[in-house]
Amino acid sequence: MALQSRLAELEAELLTLNARPSEPGEQVQYGKRAGDHIAQVTDQLTRARAAEQVEMLVEQVRAALLRIDEGAYGLCEVCGTPISEGRLAALPWATRCIGCAGTAGGAHPAGR
Repeated sequence: MALQSRLAELEAELLTLNARPSEPGEQVQYGKRAGDHIAQVTDQLTRARAAEQVEMLVEQVRAALLRIDEGAYGLCEVCGTPISEGRLAALPWATRCIGCAGTAGGAHPAGR
């Protein structure tokens, strides 16, 4: 299943992002020569932000797999209508139809 494969990919990416530097015990030192460590600090911050994004995506994929088990996959969580196949193909963990996803607060647009 595509969602299970994607989950495995994301979990592997998360392990990579959360991996410790190859030199255990080495920490960034701040002080007179802090400029020497700017690239290291920037890399750590970038990896931390990326890890947060991947963690959020992992949770969304896990929630989609749970919806499959519950028989609710592919139904909009706001209005209950089916989410289009095109949207699910592009974003398999989508929880809202295009109409509800595109409105503030998730209210379904009038006339639907």
